[in-house]
Amino acid sequence: MATRVNLTPAQKHSSSSGNTHHYALKQVVGKGAYGIVYRAVNRQTGKQVAIKVIEYDEEEELNEHMLEIDLLKNLKHENIVKYHGFIQKSHQLFILLEYCSQGSLRDLIKRGPVDENECRAYIKQTLHGLRYLHEQGVIHRDIKAANLLLDGHNVVKLADFGVSTRVNSLAMTYAGSPNWMAPEVMMGQGATTVSDIWSLGATVVEILTGNPPFHNLVNEAACYAIVHDVYLPPKSLSSTCRKFMRACFQKIVFQRPTAQDLLKYDWITEPHKPSLERFREGEESSEDWRHDFIEVEVSPFKENDVADAQQNLNRLRQPGGHFNPYLIFNECDVYSIATCLIDLCQRGQLKTVEEMMTYDSQYKGGECKNMFITLGGIPALLSNIGLAEAVLSQFFIEDVKELIKCGILPYCGSIANVHLVLAVVAAYGAIVDFETWCQWCCKLPNIEDVIVKGLEADDRLAHDTLLSLSDANFPMKESLIARLMTLPLTLNKRLTYTVFKSLNSFLERKSVGSIDPDYAETESSTLEPQVTFSSPRFANLSAYSERRLLPEGFIDWLLKFTPNASEDQHLVKNFIELCFNAGHLDRVVLGEIVEHGGFLQLTQNLIQRFVGDSRTRYKKSMLSIALNLCVELSQEVNVTYLPTAVDVALGFLGIPDFITGGTEILMHCFLFAMHENCAITEDSLNILINCRTETVTIPRVTLLRTFYSEEPKFGNYITKFSRLCSLPPCKSLAFDIVSHPHFMRKTKALFDVYRSSLIIQIDFLKFLKLILTRYTEFAPRSVRKDIPTNLLISTAMQTNFVVGDCQVLSDVIEFLLSNWRPDNLRPNQVGGDSVLIKQLCRDIELLKNTTHSNDTKRLERNGLSIPAPVPSFP
Repeated sequence: MATRVNLTPAQKHSSSSGNTHHYALKQVVGKGAYGIVYRAVNRQTGKQVAIKVIEYDEEEELNEHMLEIDLLKNLKHENIVKYHGFIQKSHQLFILLEYCSQGSLRDLIKRGPVDENECRAYIKQTLHGLRYLHEQGVIHRDIKAANLLLDGHNVVKLADFGVSTRVNSLAMTYAGSPNWMAPEVMMGQGATTVSDIWSLGATVVEILTGNPPFHNLVNEAACYAIVHDVYLPPKSLSSTCRKFMRACFQKIVFQRPTAQDLLKYDWITEPHKPSLERFREGEESSEDWRHDFIEVEVSPFKENDVADAQQNLNRLRQPGGHFNPYLIFNECDVYSIATCLIDLCQRGQLKTVEEMMTYDSQYKGGECKNMFITLGGIPALLSNIGLAEAVLSQFFIEDVKELIKCGILPYCGSIANVHLVLAVVAAYGAIVDFETWCQWCCKLPNIEDVIVKGLEADDRLAHDTLLSLSDANFPMKESLIARLMTLPLTLNKRLTYTVFKSLNSFLERKSVGSIDPDYAETESSTLEPQVTFSSPRFANLSAYSERRLLPEGFIDWLLKFTPNASEDQHLVKNFIELCFNAGHLDRVVLGEIVEHGGFLQLTQNLIQRFVGDSRTRYKKSMLSIALNLCVELSQEVNVTYLPTAVDVALGFLGIPDFITGGTEILMHCFLFAMHENCAITEDSLNILINCRTETVTIPRVTLLRTFYSEEPKFGNYITKFSRLCSLPPCKSLAFDIVSHPHFMRKTKALFDVYRSSLIIQIDFLKFLKLILTRYTEFAPRSVRKDIPTNLLISTAMQTNFVVGDCQVLSDVIEFLLSNWRPDNLRPNQVGGDSVLIKQLCRDIELLKNTTHSNDTKRLERNGLSIPAPVPSFP
């Protein structure tokens, strides 16, 4: 996917019109359910922004996240976080927002208590922002301290609009954080603008006490308390503050005040008083407190008491010497300290460097580290890479590109720190082209160990690296796959997704044979193996030569993670794809999947959910892959899972786009039942397969409906359906089809639709010959019109009849004789000069006067009698 950039004019730079989307990501400043927020710097302008990074798999997810952008770009208010634009790359969305350097109110209260005066100032600004939002018809739905940010001037900015919505109607979806959620939302009655007011009250409690209401309760208990109990504010708060809270916590929605109303409450309108105001003494006090202190003469400093900067630096240089970072940083200039640290790096005294860097990071904001980099200290660190790993990984992760410039790449193969290597790998990938990056990664001797250990630590960069390499020409060895199989997938769905996705990419890339990726989307493919072998001794080879790299027990391991149909759809789809990629055309693996039974049951449940669902394209794609594998599994089905396979086939027959595959699965089930000598019987409505103690019922009307449905890929379907109709268990199906009142209409319509396809016309004529032949052998001879079809079928199943003059047969013959006449040809119609079409039409014409006896007849491979050849019609 090409990169899509949309920036506000303020973020564009005249000198980099083609490079406006280049930003340097710094540290993580926030994490949420929808993505990670980074502090970033515009490389051209040097301005700071916040970038929210969201990963997505499908366009539907992207559309959901774009709703947040559409909302933000139209909001312009001092107390709403500013929107600067977005950058869309393959499976990643970067939303550029105003950077709030002071963090959130949640960060503020973690550092210490907040008094009412300070809290009131923040809440007043929040109310102004909410009033503006509600006037624009927007419900925030997730007001809490963590979503109220402070810029460099302590101005409150409402942020995180990921679950916000327009007030076109009641917002009925369950969204927000439970302890801050209004009762009406909790009960599923829908959110309104005053639902944000309840959340605001909970935020006041959070700021003043450190926690939201009912924080000591969990799960259902907290939800019950919010809906049914009354929250009592602490008595230590002022009466006006408690009154403000009670108004916010009004359970009757229509009596709860609006943001505009709350701005008039006494607690908000009270004048701000300094925190020390209450300790001021009255002006009438005339006491002179200055006389309570006695002036004392202090002796001058001794020489050894005077701070000596050079002496402190000398102590710092001494191996194993005692030094005080506080004195050094307060008495020495940054340049001298950084120069001294570079000297220590070259001498291998990295423990001292680590202590100084730690102090610099905690109390000096990294000032010394920045000078260290400016003076060329990184090469000095790399000269002792083994000892310097701790320093590099702890203090220079954010400066990985500087490390690359200084030559860290050749050392990556020997670095033991996983996070440092992953950071270098990711940064290098952002600098060079994808192919160069992949080639370099493949040469790293420790890349396999780094990826696995990174996944164990749930490092995001390890996930990204494995997914990227699996799409490239990365040699995923059996040892790596075996190590991936040992990871605790059951504890981490994201890890499961990454492992399944990467294995899918690897197997798809390594496949030798080509397969149809979507059964429902291809017209001419039959999904049958088309592999030829030069010698019989290779007859059992799989079409996937790289499948030998799958470790022993791979399928057993995979099937342990068989998901439920209700689980995350991305996880389910990747599981289905992995089963297909591991089992395609491998009879041993297919047999193992059938014996487990979980895949067929998963498909069965997915079909049931799909039929009653909104039929999204993503779920259709998921079912298409499952259908491809089920077609192959049906060829390896056993007696135990025959009923499930039949049910899966009937389920697919109920979905128009999957009728062809469902027909083939059902045909394989019939062939298996016949091979196992299962008793197959018919009644007036169903075909019955007696499978051990269970009877499998197949409604004939379901099979009949497939022919008369709007099958979009008729060319594939008619070949499968012809083979199904030729099987002995389906002997009455021909009568059902021909007896249908729309048979002639359907026949004419199909010849008209496919008049430009010679192959489909020939296949359909073969099908007509088949069913009409069976019809003439099967249908009872009667001129009565009042006999019900069910009675005719039941009578025909007990007696052999011969058709003499049959009206439907006459109609078909009359149509066929006129369809390809030169004077009757339609635009783009083909087949008028086809010898095969003429022969098939003649064969069908002979059926009208054919009498059936027990004489020996010439049979074709489907068991149908072949009339003697006749001259072609003019």
